[in-house]
Amino acid sequence: MSFSSEAKKEIAHTLPGKACCELAEAAGFFRAAGSLKPAGGGEIGLVLSTGIPAVARHMKRLFEKLSGAPLFVSVADTGGRVSPRRFELNLPASQAGADLLIRAGILSKKNGLLAAEKGIAPVLTSAKCCRKSYLKGLFLGAGSVADPAKRYHFEIVIGDPALAADIRRLMNGFTDIHANITRRGGKDVVYLKAAEQIKDMLGILDAHLHLLAYEDARARHEIRGRANRFSNCDNANLDRQAEAVYGHLRAIGAIEAEPGGLGALTAKLREIAEARKANPEASLAELAALLDPPVTKSAAAARLRRIEKTADVHNAPAHKE
Repeated sequence: MSFSSEAKKEIAHTLPGKACCELAEAAGFFRAAGSLKPAGGGEIGLVLSTGIPAVARHMKRLFEKLSGAPLFVSVADTGGRVSPRRFELNLPASQAGADLLIRAGILSKKNGLLAAEKGIAPVLTSAKCCRKSYLKGLFLGAGSVADPAKRYHFEIVIGDPALAADIRRLMNGFTDIHANITRRGGKDVVYLKAAEQIKDMLGILDAHLHLLAYEDARARHEIRGRANRFSNCDNANLDRQAEAVYGHLRAIGAIEAEPGGLGALTAKLREIAEARKANPEASLAELAALLDPPVTKSAAAARLRRIEKTADVHNAPAHKE
């Protein structure tokens, strides 16, 4: 199973602690993964869909408790690699189904007729515990979280822009959560990309084991990233050192080709030129330590610059009269 599926499995093993939270979670899940089956006469059926067995069992228990009616499960083979089976939970059309959806803020009764409601009913999320439960339902139905060893991404995909805006407000009501919305494949995606915020969201959803696994994977990922950055920095330094040494040797060779060769240099410049020729692999600091007496790294660099400048003067084209 993927990291996301395993997180949902963990969440699905915990039932809400209060009746208000049960209704909030059921409402969130229906908004994310449910559909209506109107039958007329004020009776409504509903269908819930998920690819995760633990979520199917959890929602069957929850909706049966809230509706007082049995849900019937059917299984379809999707042929997919991630979710090879799809579980459908059917509540046949009844007054119980209509009553549950009215309580969940999905439907309202106006002039004796049932009407669909948009967004999240404020009464369902007035308490913090219910806001958490509503988000649990949404995540179990239409959410995903990427494996932190690969990337940092949390999202809930919804087909209704008004609901997406409400979900964003709901998420951003928690401290240090700053969700955004984008459009993808004709649907709205409420998402987080900051590792710390995703970790906090897993805590809000009570996915505590996966929060710890997330922290561990994130730490490993960041350690590898730092190691790679240090390695890249070391490689860049080696490249710069090799380029500098090449410049030194080229300048020394140019001077040697001139009348008088290195003997035309001052004693200090001749000493460092000979030391560089004999020790091309030495760093600037190591080269400075080889001189007699040893000099500072900056003094060695200054002498080598003078050698390069002398070589440039010798190789400059003569002016025509």
